[in-house]
Amino acid sequence: MKRGFTLIEILVVIGIIAILMGVGIGTYAGVTKAAEKRRCQELVANTATALTALFQRKGSWPEVLLRDGSKDGELNETVAYPLAKGGYMSLTAEDGKLVGYDCFGIVSPWATTHIKRRGSSASLGDRVGVGTLRDHILHYALDLDGDGIIEGASVGGESVDIRATVAVWCCGQDGKIEPYSSGLHKDDVYSWTYGQTQGVK
Repeated sequence: MKRGFTLIEILVVIGIIAILMGVGIGTYAGVTKAAEKRRCQELVANTATALTALFQRKGSWPEVLLRDGSKDGELNETVAYPLAKGGYMSLTAEDGKLVGYDCFGIVSPWATTHIKRRGSSASLGDRVGVGTLRDHILHYALDLDGDGIIEGASVGGESVDIRATVAVWCCGQDGKIEPYSSGLHKDDVYSWTYGQTQGVK
């Protein structure tokens, strides 16, 4: 005589499946978030490397980088163009400006996802996290006097001295750049280490 599953057995199996799915979804979300943060860290590091290579090849900073802000500038489409023109970064440029997904400049992976989703209707005022798309544009500061120290970079409104030729930073997924001392413990991303700000006067 064949015997089927009882209602209790079916409910237990459904409960176990639900628990496993919940754990799986939570793990997937954590892995995805960590991967996006790594992509942002790579972008920030690669941008700092590209800016350094640009300076070393030219022997000076391009005027557009100096004009648009050497203590807390945005790597918008105008400022980022020399990196595309010189082949330092794979940005899409045409007729002297960045185009396509790069039309806003160098932006975080979260903003890139938003731009791809919205297409040509994307704008700087679009909400991405608690901030706007504009908040997700990478920032930079330069060593202007060649002493290897960037004096008074304005990182989230906090003045920071950084031992580097160029510093690049970005907000995290939340879309808010924190003051440096608190941003270290948040999700903001920097091209330098904490040690590069210690003992710098």
